[in-house]
Amino acid sequence: MAKLFFTEIPTYKEIQESAKMLHPELDHLTFYSHILLRKISTDLEVNLDKFFSQYNLSSGRFALMLLLNRTPGGLMPSEIAQKVGVTQATISGLINSLEKAELVKRTTHEKDGRSFVILLTEKGIQACQEIAPLYHERISKFWSDFSVEEKQSISSGMEKLIKSVGRLGQTEKA
Repeated sequence: MAKLFFTEIPTYKEIQESAKMLHPELDHLTFYSHILLRKISTDLEVNLDKFFSQYNLSSGRFALMLLLNRTPGGLMPSEIAQKVGVTQATISGLINSLEKAELVKRTTHEKDGRSFVILLTEKGIQACQEIAPLYHERISKFWSDFSVEEKQSISSGMEKLIKSVGRLGQTEKA
């Protein structure tokens, strides 16, 4: 399924005006906050993908590499899928592309010969060491306009968002 991204967002005033017709009881500030969050997440994804494309990677592939870098003994694909919250089919695709680029390798599981674990190759380790500082530099620049107090407040708010995000997928029972 194609992802659609917000490229322009309505102003708070525009939301107030359009809500009069579509949904008069709308909590304007809540809806505006939600649209702003979606816009930020879209722009983060687009810009990070632009950055990682310089290295023939995506943000997902790099996240997988960082996870493996923190786990020198490697991980089984099912463990990776569970840790990053995607299906094993998605992980298989990521592993295959990273393996083709010689950034990861499959090795036989030491306790279960029918299974395998995924490890970073030397080339993958070097890529992490090269890219991570540049990635962190960009993250620092992104947050540079915020004070420590603002970052703590934003982090606290985002922790609350993480706890409540499951409510978006809940269905109402009639």
